[in-house]
Amino acid sequence: MDKRKRRVRAVELGKDVLIVLLICSALWLLTRSQLFQARGTEDHQINLVQTQSGARADAARPLRITANLEGSAEDIRYGVQYDADASDALFQRVAGLLVEVLSSAGEAERITRSQWEKALLTAPGVSFDFQGEMPLSVLAGWLSGEESSIDGVVRRLTLTVWQEKVALCYRDEEDGVYYRRLSEVANEAHLVEALSGLEDTGARYAFESELTRDLDRDTLVMTADLRPAVYRADNPMAGGRAALEALMGDLGFSVDASSFYSSGDEQVARSGNDSIRLSERGVAEYQAGEDSDHFQIPARLDEPSLFESVEACRQLAAATLGARSGQARLYLMSARETGAGLEVRFGYCLNGSVVRLEQDCAARFLVRGGRIDQFELCFRSYTDSGEPSVVLPIRQVAAAMNAMGLEGEELLLVYQDTGGEMVTASWAAASASEKR
Repeated sequence: MDKRKRRVRAVELGKDVLIVLLICSALWLLTRSQLFQARGTEDHQINLVQTQSGARADAARPLRITANLEGSAEDIRYGVQYDADASDALFQRVAGLLVEVLSSAGEAERITRSQWEKALLTAPGVSFDFQGEMPLSVLAGWLSGEESSIDGVVRRLTLTVWQEKVALCYRDEEDGVYYRRLSEVANEAHLVEALSGLEDTGARYAFESELTRDLDRDTLVMTADLRPAVYRADNPMAGGRAALEALMGDLGFSVDASSFYSSGDEQVARSGNDSIRLSERGVAEYQAGEDSDHFQIPARLDEPSLFESVEACRQLAAATLGARSGQARLYLMSARETGAGLEVRFGYCLNGSVVRLEQDCAARFLVRGGRIDQFELCFRSYTDSGEPSVVLPIRQVAAAMNAMGLEGEELLLVYQDTGGEMVTASWAAASASEKR
């Protein structure tokens, strides 16, 4: 009888332990799902869209992709740029492989520029261009949701085969050196399977042709004529104080507990020691008060990691700019340490083409002391007008650049937004300093 009672008690104790573990797990998941939470009070909790894995992974989408496949007669080169749907479709096929390689990449070894170019052309292989400066740890975090210690900041990277292993090759944008890392998990069969069924689109790099050799060597050249859309552009925050109050609601500030006043062409709100300004042009500026913890960044350790900081900024940008940008997307331009703190910038892109704003970027955040201390948001909304832009074939533009003495610059299709009602695509040269 005593043994049976002991067994019953042991079973009940096991159930209690399991219940406690489940409750702890639920609480941990709850705290991880919240974007920001003030310390010791619920009044400052930010009412933002919860992060979903799909939305997070969207931030990792490249603006252009090329793929190399072995063909019966000659290698096949599939390339896509200035076409968000086609780029997304291919990225969906290879994103899992990219996660696998990033999570299993070994030590970085230096390679030469010629080895980099060979990697771009080797079949099987796939190359990504993120346009901005993407920290590898942030890319890995956005794709997998897990912290990663992999270092390096890239604009372009390629997955190829070297010594019968899948290799990750890239140029580190911070030191200008090319590197290669070998994956201990991914294999060539995974790469071939992910790229199967693609057809040759005539995509080539500038260094492959005498006609385009004077461009930046990594410029992607496509043979198909382009007909990029003309977009209508407007300011979605032109409602004065009402627009400012709506923005404050998105940011989790109490409108009733705030004071408002006008200053020139700006509407200003004060909430405690925090201030938010919104201009008639749709530019919002936030400045944290000295003791503010409104945008405190949750962290696993004492200080938020680079990924945690950039992801917090991304969520804030998506919940404010992204919710009002129409057909534009946000992409990461850079995340750099400065003398003032970590500066994180996001830009707009339209169907794979970047938008150049007078303000330089769509969003700029300053992270220091474990919180978002300042930010500037440029609100613009874009809608396809149904009319196409007229642009010359890239080879003709390359010849014109050569005649103008613009050798070595990258040729990009961009939208220049100066605050007007329409934005049209046009070719633009991007020097190395501008790209950084």
